[in-house]
Amino acid sequence: MTTSDNQSHAEKTIPSLSYTVLIGATGGIGQEIAKQLCLNNNPVILVGRNTQTLADLQHKLSQDYPKLAIESYACDLSLPASQDDLVNALTQFTSGSNKASAHTIDTVILNAGINDFALLTDQSDQLLEQMMLVNVSYPLQLIKRLLPVLIKQGQPSQIITIGSTFGSIGYPGYSAYSASKFALRGATEALSREYADTNVRFRYFAPRATKTTMNSNAVMSMNQELKVGMDSPDIVAAALVKFIKGQQASQHIGFPERFFAWLNRVFPSFVGSAIVKDLPTIKRYAKK
Repeated sequence: MTTSDNQSHAEKTIPSLSYTVLIGATGGIGQEIAKQLCLNNNPVILVGRNTQTLADLQHKLSQDYPKLAIESYACDLSLPASQDDLVNALTQFTSGSNKASAHTIDTVILNAGINDFALLTDQSDQLLEQMMLVNVSYPLQLIKRLLPVLIKQGQPSQIITIGSTFGSIGYPGYSAYSASKFALRGATEALSREYADTNVRFRYFAPRATKTTMNSNAVMSMNQELKVGMDSPDIVAAALVKFIKGQQASQHIGFPERFFAWLNRVFPSFVGSAIVKDLPTIKRYAKK
């Protein structure tokens, strides 16, 4: 048998794997999600905008989990052409055009996002627009591009959007952020119904306050004064990986936040009154 034949035979025996695609892999929560996925033996495709941070993350995870399949693609979601490049790469990856075996994507996690804690009158028009673009528009654009790829696979898959407690409870100092996460939650619900006749499920995962660099010192101090619970990124990541394996359409993590998210739907005035009592404290930190 020739070397070429040996190579061809080896390629034919490459097993087909099912991957989780993690959008926003290089952020504080994103890196922890990536670690938890690897810890649970999930082949993963890391996607992030910062190419160096992305390469460093892939290298570290590959060292820690040498037997696990870990891929990465750089993508700037603000550029339609970059989204197209990512989807084209994933199409090639799942079609098997460059491999003997076509891999599949069973889960897409949309984790990219930004926030800002300030009174609305202190936020620039540019920041307000950016919040909506990054947290709502770009994810929807990417979903639109990914859906044909996932549907064509012909096997069950899921898209999980990462929301927030503030996507269910409007909170002072987070008007724009709440608006964006309310919109993302609504879009996820609508898409779950719009594509209920396909093999793709849409699910929504909402952490409460999390200890990451996205939260300023003012937010950390305010939460401490108001006795607001904050989770570490590894707790959020572990809860998400558990959620991925379950069947719930949505999940809020943390108590009493989970209860108040439900209560706000039923008795919003009750929750509103409780929040307004803290308004002087909230405004004191928001104006900093």
